[in-house]
Amino acid sequence: MRLYLLRHAEAVPGTPDASRDLTAHGQRQVALLAPGAGLAALAEVDAIEHSPLVRAVRTAQLLRLATRSALPLKVFAGLEPEADPRKTAAIVAKARRSRLLVGHNPHLAELAALLLGLPDGGAAIRFRKAGLMALERRSKPDRARPFGAWSLLWMAPPDLTK
Repeated sequence: MRLYLLRHAEAVPGTPDASRDLTAHGQRQVALLAPGAGLAALAEVDAIEHSPLVRAVRTAQLLRLATRSALPLKVFAGLEPEADPRKTAAIVAKARRSRLLVGHNPHLAELAALLLGLPDGGAAIRFRKAGLMALERRSKPDRARPFGAWSLLWMAPPDLTK
């Protein structure tokens, strides 16, 4: 099982935070990501799951559009920036199929660090806007590893897609 984590693209500044849309640069970031790493991730998942915040919704919509995918978009509550990554880890640890989650920092960096067992937490990962990361579960959850054992397969920062 693979887990693809996509941080939303660049968003306009302002308030309220939940309704910030993508900038023109953010839209280009998604368009550049889509043909390579984005398309590869979509080949393995049943849906594009995203946070309810506008910038994540728009990133998911643009990814689907740019890849000409028919995958459904689904809100995944708990991907918000300050949400508890342990709750998300518990959900993905039980998953049988690969998933693509579009969310925010610090949540995604903390989630990846938790799954990878990094002692410094999300501070050990520089997860840039429109960055895409692929993790693979090597073993299912057990008493010693409640979220299973995971490996980093690859990470595509936005500047590699330019």
